[in-house]
Amino acid sequence: MRSKFKFVIGDIQGCYKEFKALLKLIDPKKENKVFCVGDLVNRGPDSEKVVDFILENNIKSVLGNHDLHMLAILIGAKKHNKKKDTLQKVISKNKSLDIIDHFLKYPFAKVLSNDNKKTLVVHAGILPNWKLSDVQSANDELVAELRSDPEKFLTTMYSDRGKAISKSTNKLNRRRYLVNVFTRMRFITPQNKLDLKTKLKKSTKESYLPWFEYDHKTLNDVDGIIFGHWAAINGVTNHNKIKGVDLGCVWGGSLAAINIYDKSIITVESRK
Repeated sequence: MRSKFKFVIGDIQGCYKEFKALLKLIDPKKENKVFCVGDLVNRGPDSEKVVDFILENNIKSVLGNHDLHMLAILIGAKKHNKKKDTLQKVISKNKSLDIIDHFLKYPFAKVLSNDNKKTLVVHAGILPNWKLSDVQSANDELVAELRSDPEKFLTTMYSDRGKAISKSTNKLNRRRYLVNVFTRMRFITPQNKLDLKTKLKKSTKESYLPWFEYDHKTLNDVDGIIFGHWAAINGVTNHNKIKGVDLGCVWGGSLAAINIYDKSIITVESRK
């Protein structure tokens, strides 16, 4: 059975004009065949327009770190910092409940099935030793906790928890670690320790490699992994089955969509 989704779109981050231009190319009949890789908002100029479009068209996505940050502000778990955020117009729209309700429906990981093939979509990445069942279990755990008590989850999620999960017996630290894996991870050690500070192409810390350079057990269960989050690498992974789609539109790059059937990439240039 062929999935209704055909394209996965990279980090939009409030770049509404580019988002609409890309949709005209990949979904001209407005059949809503798109899925997003998270970070729909913040840093770009038009987060409020992106949010309106997302709600009006019921656009699906996984959660990114900027989406979680927006939720934390809207729910009162995090104070809005006007110097760092571009979310003032979102906050002022008086649609907080609608936005919260919609974004809380998003998972941290999603498998898109098409013609007996499976594509895993995550915002930042997954652990190399995870099988697909481990990815789904971790996602289900986080989703259940987020939806059961959003304020508690969003208030306590902020942490640079980078130690491997096997060394944590604390439920709060486990949650923080999993959030960091799904929404913030770039570099990782063979022992699953995260470097959450480095955002460039290469880590200066010995023994840390990009998470996608390891052998991944999940690839025994799916045909490919699509992620965003890491604009600095411009989508380059040198891996046939792991594809990055954050081409840094908000930084003057491009907004990309990948066809999940043939892995072709369609882009529109930033209009900044």
